[in-house]
Amino acid sequence: MPLVFRLCGNNRMCVLISCLKAWVTHWLSRNNEMWLRIICRRPHTRMISLMLLSFCYMIMLLPSYYHKADTLKSYTMAPSRIARLHNQTAQILAQRCRPNSSQVKLYARYPTKRLMQVPVFVEERGLPGSQDTLPYKPPYGFQGCEEQLQEILSMLPETGLPERLGPVGCRRCVVVGNGGILIGSKLGPYIDQHHIVIRMNNGPVVGYEQDVGSKTTLRITYPEGASKTPIDYDPKSLFVAVIYKSADFAWLKAVVSKKPMTFAEKLWFWQSVVESIPLKVENFRIFNLDIIRETALNFLSYPDPHSSQWKWMKHPTLGVTSIITALHLCDEVNMAGFGYDMNQLHLPMHYYETVSMAAMNAQAMHDISLEKLFLLSLVTSGVVNDLTGGIN
Repeated sequence: MPLVFRLCGNNRMCVLISCLKAWVTHWLSRNNEMWLRIICRRPHTRMISLMLLSFCYMIMLLPSYYHKADTLKSYTMAPSRIARLHNQTAQILAQRCRPNSSQVKLYARYPTKRLMQVPVFVEERGLPGSQDTLPYKPPYGFQGCEEQLQEILSMLPETGLPERLGPVGCRRCVVVGNGGILIGSKLGPYIDQHHIVIRMNNGPVVGYEQDVGSKTTLRITYPEGASKTPIDYDPKSLFVAVIYKSADFAWLKAVVSKKPMTFAEKLWFWQSVVESIPLKVENFRIFNLDIIRETALNFLSYPDPHSSQWKWMKHPTLGVTSIITALHLCDEVNMAGFGYDMNQLHLPMHYYETVSMAAMNAQAMHDISLEKLFLLSLVTSGVVNDLTGGIN
């Protein structure tokens, strides 16, 4: 209860919603088995049960979204911290790029683990993955979606890395997360000095250039995470679509072909999705789901999803997946905008919106603590440089 009043102050509505959230969380935890029996064994009540669960989940999210208009304005970065970040980043970029530096350090830190020898995009020559591995359904593989995948591939004139990103020289890359820790960092000019800049989902650039830079090489996203703002799409960048469910192919087909989805197709998404992306067809790519499986099973040591309950399991965030992607593509890897400080729930979760850190407590899809430990191991081993210091 003291935490509720610290977050909400004198706002009675916020206190009421937070208390209701706590009650819902407690009730669901005590009645979890009952809900599973209702959903699984009584088909005629399944829809009602799912609607009630969705309502409860929305209640849990409300405190993090309610009355946070001043969150971004109240967050500032101390000048001494800005100077420290700039000095550190300038020293990193002043050094000569060392071929295979990040991979060498990765294998030294994890001697028994190796990056899969697969492309980061699904290429036209066929389905990704080796023949001796069991097939997986999205988001770990394309089992059951082979025809849809081939249909989209036939629509794309280019499916691999562009020539400008080919194996020429030493590539230094940065993965730009969407964390609020970027606010006031003024790291934009340093971010733009990298050969490849990877961004995720709807993280905007226009209006935030001072902190996050203006360059985008790859934007990795899934339907519900893609930006609805046309200016967020750099005409020189690659739009890399991540397939989390078979219905995502209908969306990808629509944005590539510039044709709208049907009403029935739209029902499969948990929120409205963008249907028009102002990019040429040669700018689209399909993300190789082998990378997500590699991130989850090999580096995060998640259990194998081949079980009846696997759809309830956690999946890696696009952030940590993008780090693994960069290790496939680049000789040296840096990151910025990563790190969630769960001890300061009032701080902004993202650099571009007013949602607070408290929203992370309501999500159940990602294991943030496990991912932070993994990223910390990469940073302390020198595999990846953390330009904003959020992991340390």
